[in-house]
Amino acid sequence: FFLKCNEIENAMFHNHLRNIRLLFFILNSFTAIVFSMTISRLSTRLFSSTAQSALARNANSPLRWGILSAGRISSDYVKAMHLVPEAEPIAVAARSASKAQEFADSHNIPKTFGNYHDLIRNPDVDVVYIGTIADHHYEWTRESILAGKPTVVEKPMTLCADDTKELINLAKEKNVFLMEGMWTRCFPAMQKLRQIIASNEIGPIVYVQGDFGYSMANNGPEDRIWLPDSGGVTMDIGMYIAQFGRLAFPDGKLKDVFAAGTVKNGVDHSVMATVTYERGDSRDGFGEDGLLQFALTGAANTEERMVLQGTKGRVFINGPFHVPQKMKVMYDQGRGESTEQIFDFPLPDDPYGAWNNPGSIGFVHQIREVGTALSRGKKECDSFTWNESLEVATVVDEIVRQVRGERPILRKVNGMEAMEVASS
Repeated sequence: FFLKCNEIENAMFHNHLRNIRLLFFILNSFTAIVFSMTISRLSTRLFSSTAQSALARNANSPLRWGILSAGRISSDYVKAMHLVPEAEPIAVAARSASKAQEFADSHNIPKTFGNYHDLIRNPDVDVVYIGTIADHHYEWTRESILAGKPTVVEKPMTLCADDTKELINLAKEKNVFLMEGMWTRCFPAMQKLRQIIASNEIGPIVYVQGDFGYSMANNGPEDRIWLPDSGGVTMDIGMYIAQFGRLAFPDGKLKDVFAAGTVKNGVDHSVMATVTYERGDSRDGFGEDGLLQFALTGAANTEERMVLQGTKGRVFINGPFHVPQKMKVMYDQGRGESTEQIFDFPLPDDPYGAWNNPGSIGFVHQIREVGTALSRGKKECDSFTWNESLEVATVVDEIVRQVRGERPILRKVNGMEAMEVASS
């Protein structure tokens, strides 16, 4: 009897042992699968997001920027950056080592690179700012995203909406921060404008009108404004007004683009455009399409003022609206009668005085917003989202197509040239 009991106990022990081994095998297999999936995801984010580099440093340390290109716009951006305690330009890259060093000496930047690749791959750089001419935005933004670097690229993000969409999708896939440099959206005045529109205090917006122009009479034949792909007044400044459509009609849907204009040296020189939006809301029962109408020109310096007309009032943004500092809101009290309120948003104190482009000290607002977005783990800025970048690119594409026809887009990626045609 006792022998039989021992046999039973041994059998039960071995059976439990087999079950325990099986359980450990299943747990180990599951752990291995989870670990493998985690490593796979992390490998696509090898350098991804500022969080990885920032976590290794004091949380209060400035965000370390790498400046890709040593041109005029980069100069203004770095000067503004020196006024933001939360940001620090630590490296600059140019097409030659001597040019990078010259820029670094002028702007108090410690590291220099004679090519763009090395700056993008440098582990000390938290964020890459791309200030090349627009023809090269796609190439270097793509490389920066693939390297996992949060990236701010000057406008336009690319030369056509298809390429912009490709970069946005790549940023989503790689989980990397990306922002087009629509700095106007980051100004306090634009935040106030959003509040006024959302509050419905001037009613639904009926139409938006504006102008933007500066004389190009002294721009020589080698100036970037005459480049066949990225040149022309629309590619240069058209996005500044085109972005007002989404502000005025936040729930609307882009419907039609109508444009006419003149051509000089093969690029659009003066443009009149009307953009329509299907209204996505019916506040106050107002269901008409929204209208955005604007003029662009390289033939004259314009007032550069915007007006947003609502059903119960209007907002005037004094020129230059792309560096918004003063806003007047008028509330209708009847036909020909109104009350008004003035809002002032002065620029920060300017220790420099001289800039390549007027109002560039306003870059401080965008630099701060990028830092805030990254500190919160965001991949895009609330002031100007990926969808808005894509919509503005679509409007710009269509205006250029209607005014001067299809553009052959020649871009170089990884040393390979590909000819494409930008279409609507």
